[in-house]
Order: sequence, then C-alpha cells, then structure tokens
Amino acid sequence: MLEFPQRIREFRRRFKFSQHELGERLGVSGNYVSMLELGKKPPGPSLRKLFETIEQSHKHLPAASVPRATGQPPANEYLTLLSTDTLVRNFGEVAQKLSTDAVLEKQCVVDNLRAMLDEIEKRWLTASSRISEAQ
Repeated sequence: MLEFPQRIREFRRRFKFSQHELGERLGVSGNYVSMLELGKKPPGPSLRKLFETIEQSHKHLPAASVPRATGQPPANEYLTLLSTDTLVRNFGEVAQKLSTDAVLEKQCVVDNLRAMLDEIEKRWLTASSRISEAQ
C-alpha cells in the first residue's frame, strides 16, 4: 500500500485536480496539499479520514466524471459522508489553520468552516425535530 503522500498525489493527478481544487474539497489550502504530498506535514486524523472517504467514493469513477471546481466554495458533499463526531473533530482541526498569515488561505478556511457548520446545524436540527415529533 502506498504511503499517504503518494496516495494523495496519485489521487489528485488521476482526477486532474490542482492542489487548490483538492484543498477545497478537503478543507485546507493548496499549499497544505503540497506539503502533504511532499511529506512535510502529516495529516491529522480527521483530514486522513476525510481523504480516505473521498478516495473510496471516487474509486470506481472514471476521471472525466468528477465535477470540476467552479471557483466558488464547494457545497461539500463529502461532509455528508462523515459521522457527526468526525465532522466536529475536523472542525477544530480546520479552525486551527486560521493562524496562517495568508489572507487567501484564511478565506478558504473560513468558507470550509461555514460549510461544516451548516452540515452540523442541519444534523442537529433534524435530530431536534425528530425528538419533538416523538414527544
């Protein structure tokens, strides 16, 4: 089995994602994807889990069938594949990336935090309405 840096690089190249595009899907910057590919930064457990989820969901897809990024923050369908606990843990890891000095990277992080919060809120509201209906 390939090591994480090789897996992420091969996945990105197979689907012709730029580092920035893959970063949007993972909730990190393109620079961070570069550091992951070079083995300069280890992925946190939540980022590793998110990548593995994306990797598995694309396993049998031809590269041409993967939607391309539009320059807008992605409506991250991958977030729906994670458990709520993993999503909450990943939120904390992503929030720590706000300490970067780069304004564009901060904007990417904030956009991803918003998407994660929207998904968490949707789940909690759904659970809350189910409890109310049961009473």
